[in-house]
Amino acid sequence: MLPIVCPRCHTALEDKGEWWSGSACECGKCRGILADKNWLENNMHHGDYQRLTARVFTGSPAGILCPHCLTIRPRRPIEMSKFTVSPGGKCYEVDGCHKCGSMWFDQGELEPYEEGGEGDPSIVRTRNKKDPVERMGDATSVDVGLGILDLLAAILTGF
Repeated sequence: MLPIVCPRCHTALEDKGEWWSGSACECGKCRGILADKNWLENNMHHGDYQRLTARVFTGSPAGILCPHCLTIRPRRPIEMSKFTVSPGGKCYEVDGCHKCGSMWFDQGELEPYEEGGEGDPSIVRTRNKKDPVERMGDATSVDVGLGILDLLAAILTGF
């Protein structure tokens, strides 16, 4: 299998699977991180994961190919979609693949979403794991917003 290559600086990504559940790779040059669907499901608040996944299907073309899909199917590359997120009031542009579910986070973009363990000194990691990073108004609007996004994602994926 071909090495997974950074979509930004085209250097080989380093596997970080031994310290995260699921699969995540980091670029030693630009410090971006490619996280697969399993890592995202296991290490993010469920509400954050659902919102990010739904946005993959409503985003615009990112102009970069999915590094994971490109490694598996080099003759059938998949272009990632880009979408804006605002965890903690900061705006980031995240790239996601609608085929394999992987997401690319430039340096620092993933940190607000990480769920930390006991003894982790990071402020982000010590937040209450029941609280999502992003909020969408009151609880009613969250339920309605997620329902609509879930329906749209289901229609677009054919489920």
